[in-house]
Amino acid sequence: MAAADLMHRAKSAYTELNAREQKLVLALGITVLLLVILLPGYLLSSSISEVEDENQGIAEILRELQRARPTLMRREAEREAAEERYRTAPPPLGSFIEARATEQSLSLREVTDQPEKVIPPFTRRSVRATLPGVDLLPVMHMLTAIANAPYPVAVDRIQIEHRRRGSEDSYNVTVGVLSYENAEAEPRAASQRAPSKRPSGRAGPPAPR
Repeated sequence: MAAADLMHRAKSAYTELNAREQKLVLALGITVLLLVILLPGYLLSSSISEVEDENQGIAEILRELQRARPTLMRREAEREAAEERYRTAPPPLGSFIEARATEQSLSLREVTDQPEKVIPPFTRRSVRATLPGVDLLPVMHMLTAIANAPYPVAVDRIQIEHRRRGSEDSYNVTVGVLSYENAEAEPRAASQRAPSKRPSGRAGPPAPR
């Protein structure tokens, strides 16, 4: 009854309007009707478009990750290899360098230990070795072997002095090598802990124990 009465009043009010006012009311009613019909569809379409854009963004990120996968895997392998190196205690540096030099038929004249430095949780040790009158190629092979060793060691200094005797070239080379020993590293084998044999011309303090 209330709805019928409301419709009757609206109809009566409409018939009392002049032709121009009736057209305005009719246009307003059509506009409201269109909004009621079209607005939900527009909002739904807009939401779907936003979801599609988000999906496209996610798909692009996934494609980027897929393209970057080989690089990420390589970096992860490098990180694991580095962690593995630092889990293994390095051998005494003097004997280690001497062994790498012997592999290239090189002889060390001096092996000098440098002061230790504690960088928690690591203890950094440093050694300098001199190779007199050598060719550069076997020295480069020796340095490559040091850098590729499965221990946390690194070459941090190379000093080359050119010598010339007649038509022959030779070089005096000084090499600095660092090692980092982690307090939690795996203990060295007994053969590694044994005191190393040093060349007779050795200078400097005894190797750190």
